[in-house]
Amino acid sequence: MSYVIVVLIVAGFMGFYLLKTKQELDSIRRSAIDFISINEEMKKTLLVGLYQRYMKSEDPEKENPLDFERFVAKIMSDVNQSEAFVTSGSGDFGVDIEEKRGDGLYLGQIKCHADYNPVSFDPIAIIHSQMIKQNAKGGYVITTSTFTPNAKAYAEGLNIRLIEGRELIDLWVRSLEHKNASSKFIFNPSIA
Repeated sequence: MSYVIVVLIVAGFMGFYLLKTKQELDSIRRSAIDFISINEEMKKTLLVGLYQRYMKSEDPEKENPLDFERFVAKIMSDVNQSEAFVTSGSGDFGVDIEEKRGDGLYLGQIKCHADYNPVSFDPIAIIHSQMIKQNAKGGYVITTSTFTPNAKAYAEGLNIRLIEGRELIDLWVRSLEHKNASSKFIFNPSIA
């Protein structure tokens, strides 16, 4: 008889534990969905902010168009642990960024477009041409917007990475995390 009571008590605890675990898993699942939704909204907001900050303007008070290219070059340099720099701006034959990585030269073109204005295949063709001329290992075209289907089809097999706005935000976050991790290492007093 006491054996039955022990089994019932154990079964009761297990049932309670499984119910509690299911509730916790459901709560975690809801939190993850909420986080993803918030994260997507944050990306949209950051993209609008980047576009507004760096879009070309006739207003002399606005930032220099090369500032966006410098911003992106810094991100690429941080993320790829490379040396990236912005080209002169005129006479660069469509190359905005030259990036030297351990395995070779990568060329980039940067487009600050509104989200309703996708990038066509033209910049991809220009980067591909320059990759061949400069014997570059690869290339990329980065935009605050998206790419047209023709642009995506054109880039296939050319070793040119197309980075749309949301991925640019992801790279920016990775760049900041990399910078944060580096500064923690440098200023960590326990290492001395």
